[in-house]
Amino acid sequence: MGERAKPSPAEGGKKSSSPKGRPEGSRRLKIAAVVGTIIFVSFAHYHTDLHLHRVHAIYDRLYYLPIFAAALWFGLKGGLGASLGSSVLYAPHILFQWKLLPAQAPERYLEILLFNGVGCLTGLLAERASRQRELHLKASEKLAEAYRELQNTSSKLLLLEQRLRKAEKQFALGELSAMVAHEFMNPLGSIKGAAEILLDAFPPGHEKRAFLEILIREADRLERTARDILRFGREVRVVPVPCNPNRLVDTTLLLVWEEARRHRVEIRTRLSEAVREVLLDEDKIQQVLLNLVTNAIQSMPGGGIVTVRSQWTEVPAGAQESGRGEGVCIAVEDSGVGIAEEDLSLIFEAFYTTKPEGTGLGLSIVKRILDAHGGAVTVESALGRGSTFSIWLPAAPPCREARVA
Repeated sequence: MGERAKPSPAEGGKKSSSPKGRPEGSRRLKIAAVVGTIIFVSFAHYHTDLHLHRVHAIYDRLYYLPIFAAALWFGLKGGLGASLGSSVLYAPHILFQWKLLPAQAPERYLEILLFNGVGCLTGLLAERASRQRELHLKASEKLAEAYRELQNTSSKLLLLEQRLRKAEKQFALGELSAMVAHEFMNPLGSIKGAAEILLDAFPPGHEKRAFLEILIREADRLERTARDILRFGREVRVVPVPCNPNRLVDTTLLLVWEEARRHRVEIRTRLSEAVREVLLDEDKIQQVLLNLVTNAIQSMPGGGIVTVRSQWTEVPAGAQESGRGEGVCIAVEDSGVGIAEEDLSLIFEAFYTTKPEGTGLGLSIVKRILDAHGGAVTVESALGRGSTFSIWLPAAPPCREARVA
């Protein structure tokens, strides 16, 4: 054990009240109580008239109090020590005072034997009880540790089961969706082609031309939906290359500029010059940015502001398999309608959507692309106060395959 630290001058020379000092002080107090009680009882014996037999009998019984206490506090050594101490102080009283009453002396010597017998027996029982308490405490600690391990194992098994079920569900949905979408695309292409041919037969302004334009527009929407479903079920390899994320942001914003103008949405950028090149799949990350910015524009039917920010920062531990590291964070913030709290935990699930005409695949694909890069996506939103989607990309993502678009 290390030496106790000396008190500093700022402490005014006071002794430390460390946990180590408290048990030692308590031990000394108990010893003082035992010794003081024995001395007090002996003093009372020596200063009480011998003819007061009942009073001396009470004093004899009072010796057992410190003997019991010492045995309970300090075990066999304590019990024997207290009983021997009582015997040593009690013996002269018998030899020099009770010799005037020889008929009472044998009973007093027997009392000394009882002192030591009680001290020994009580000490043994106290030590046995102490050992039992230690065994029970160790058993309780082992049981608690086993219970914690069981809980951890159970939690891991439940998590693995949930992941397995989710993977099986996604695989089945992917296979089924790809098959349905593929069969859906062929007749849809024929319908759209026929509508385009018929469109040329009617001049602008003709009432039937308007119906054909609606038909072609809806066919385009269905085609986009079918392509989303096909991408959802397709398995591809992410091929990371060195790329500056700020350049991808600029390219993406050029693609959505016209749509933003139609929705009366102003796009602002705050791109940090500290952002460096990272390893990423340009097409996939551009698809992520395009999805997030498009969603932000569509969340403001009456117009508003979309702000895209980037910064070089520490990637959260949960967003990188190899632990914490540097990377880029790109945030897309809008001033739109926001997302209800009960929907926040579900928006990244496949086929879950809050849009009347949505497929529920966009954000699911975003998450899977970022997972394939070793990154992550987070969202902060409140109804009526807009939303902020943040994507995190580590500087060196792991290379792996994933079901992404």
